[in-house]
Order: sequence, then C-alpha cells, then structure tokens
Amino acid sequence: MRKPSPLPDTLAAAPFTVQKAAEAGVSAARLRASDLINPFRGVRVPLSLLREADDDQRFVLLLDAYQAKLPRGWFFSGPTAARILGVPLPKRLERPEVHVTAPGAFAPRGGFLIGHTADAATTTRMFGRRIRVPAELRCELASVLDLDELITAGDRLLSDKPILLTTRGHLEAAVAAHGSRRGARRLRAALPELREDVWSPRETWTRLILLRAGFPEPERNHRIHGPDGRLIAIGDLVYPKLKIVIEYEGERWHRDRWSGVDVDRYNALNAAGWLVVRIRKQHSAADVVRMVGAALRARGQQV
Repeated sequence: MRKPSPLPDTLAAAPFTVQKAAEAGVSAARLRASDLINPFRGVRVPLSLLREADDDQRFVLLLDAYQAKLPRGWFFSGPTAARILGVPLPKRLERPEVHVTAPGAFAPRGGFLIGHTADAATTTRMFGRRIRVPAELRCELASVLDLDELITAGDRLLSDKPILLTTRGHLEAAVAAHGSRRGARRLRAALPELREDVWSPRETWTRLILLRAGFPEPERNHRIHGPDGRLIAIGDLVYPKLKIVIEYEGERWHRDRWSGVDVDRYNALNAAGWLVVRIRKQHSAADVVRMVGAALRARGQQV
C-alpha cells in the first residue's frame, strides 16, 4: 500500500478541520488515508497522536477535535465538562464520548458525540474550553450521580486546589433554580454536606464515613506545627485538640506532596505527641470506623 504523503506541520501535530486542510492544499483523497481518523464530521485526527497518547491525552485530543468545529453558542457539558474541570467522576462516566450542548431544538449527533439541548444555560470559558458554569454543571450531573458522588463533586468545586471553581452561594442558587427537575432531592440533601478545603475524593469518602458513624467532624487539611513552630505536616483530616491526624495514603497528590519524606514526617508527628491513623485503598468503611474509633477512645473521646 502506498504510504500517504506527509501532512503540513501545522496539521500533523493536532486535530484539524477539513476546511483548514483544504486551505493548506491537502486533497480530499489525502484526507481519506488510513493514517487519519474521523471522530466527528468535518474533523480529522492524525492516528499517530492517538497511538502515543494515554487515556487522559486521548480525551484531550477528542476535545481538541470537536473544539476545532464547535459552533458559536455551543458548549461542553455533563461528564465532559466535569472532566475538563477536574471534578471527580465514577468510572462508569469516564467514557470517550464528548458531551456537547446546543441551544435550540436539535441535539448534535455523531459517533463519538453525545448531544444535548438547552433552552437557557450560563456558560463560561475555563481551561480553554467553553462549558456550563460549574454550579449549574453540578445540577446537570445530578441526573447521573448518586448522593455521595454529588457531595464529592461539590467538595471539589469548593476547593481552592488547584483553583476555586465556584462558591457555596452559587451552588445554593443553582440548586434553587434547578427546581424539581431530575436529581433535585439529591442536590438539596447534598448541600449541607459540602465542605471547603477538601483536596481529594478520598478525603470526602473518609469524612462521610466518620460523620455517619457519629464521630466528631475533623478539620480538613489542617497545618500541624511542632514545638519549635516548624511545620510538620498538613493532615488530611485532623482532630487538633485530641492530637489525632488521619491520613489517606495512595493518591497521586499525596505521593507528590510527601514523596521521600513520609518516614520523617510520621516520626516528627509521633515525637510531637500526635496519634496517626493511616488509611489505604484496601481499607473498607468498617475498617475506617474501627481504626479511627480506637484512636478517639485512646484519647478519652466517647464514641
């Protein structure tokens, strides 16, 4: 089989529209070659880019491919907008299709596309993408997320790591405007459970377990200093008066934050009189209740 002729450099490095290819002098026959894929009508993606990409990079390539032809007024929505923002989603929603909303009566269609319509929606541009504003997006997700997943999403939106995405006031206003539409009861139930300063989904998971077990609510990402005033650690969940710190281990951001210094950190905490409860992925909710309960009782707390 004859090897396809090289594409212009501007087209070989990213998804491109058929129109831009024509403007660059690329023939229609070249656009049908086997080294290009057609994820959306009127768009091509060099196959080499997909072969070299991991799952997250493939998702970005699909976004770039559709954004190359995104009509004015249309925007990314649903699980796609959530992934753009870094909002945690259950695995069942981390699919390759791109969710796009179009104002008007007809939803867009395509092989890698899930189209929606909206009579009215407030949009913004974040991370280079046009999306529904985060507070409204969470209401949209209420149709596919359960209560704890909505709490986890809300915690992320209220966190300033890496950036603050919305405020509690905006979330409350969005839930009120959502009215009685699908997921409204879950949205209302989740609101009082949301917290600021949560840095990972597993912190939300652990906090909810503790509260539902009747334990006191711990502080989140509390800064712990030694007797000399030096910062020892930032604890995931902390009971400062009882000097108990609960650490969820195994997430990437924790490894990055404390890589190579975990032993020294735990030694410093122990030397300063802190009791450390270390939680890992394999621990169940019952394990968390047992371990934290034992630590609370060791400090004289009735649970």
